[in-house]
Amino acid sequence: MKSRVTLCLLTAFLIFGSTMAASAQAANEEIQPRFRVGFFWEGYQLNDKNLTSFYGRVQKNLPGFEASVHTLYNIDVWAAYRAYTDEARTTYYNLVDKFRLDMFSLGAIYRLSTGLIEPFIGAGLEFYSYSEKIEGETDLQGTSGGAVGFHVQAGTYINITKFLSAKVYVRLNDATKTLANPLPDDSMRLDLGSKEFGLSLMARF
Repeated sequence: MKSRVTLCLLTAFLIFGSTMAASAQAANEEIQPRFRVGFFWEGYQLNDKNLTSFYGRVQKNLPGFEASVHTLYNIDVWAAYRAYTDEARTTYYNLVDKFRLDMFSLGAIYRLSTGLIEPFIGAGLEFYSYSEKIEGETDLQGTSGGAVGFHVQAGTYINITKFLSAKVYVRLNDATKTLANPLPDDSMRLDLGSKEFGLSLMARF
């Protein structure tokens, strides 16, 4: 008789414990939204000295879009897109030379969930598509191509409300493209790597 009572009590305790754990997990999932979507504004610095020298700038401010989805534990799958554009005039013919670099990032982020502040680190791949076009009547040919690289990043989320958060970050990218013809400094590799730092505003749901 005592063993049956003990078994019943133990079963009831296990059921109660499981219910409480499930409720706590559900509450925790409520607190931590699964999706984040937003836009960012960043300082972007190209690594290639030939490009920065010709176009006359070391840093340019870029807008962009990003999104992430929570997978398991504190790991998110993250993606972002931004485009770098610049132009300058050629030395001899004074023609407009336009450069465009489209950048798509895909990676993973690990967040240290502490409530209001969520520091994170991340890493992933970079997919680049670039083109250079010279406008006007000329025999000079434009060029285009693509490159794949990788990135590492770190920063922190600041959860403003249940549905809104800000993010500050630093990201380092590495990507190079081997060229058929040498650059002005005789290099055969175009360095499309960069340094980025900025601020995001994101919706959480």
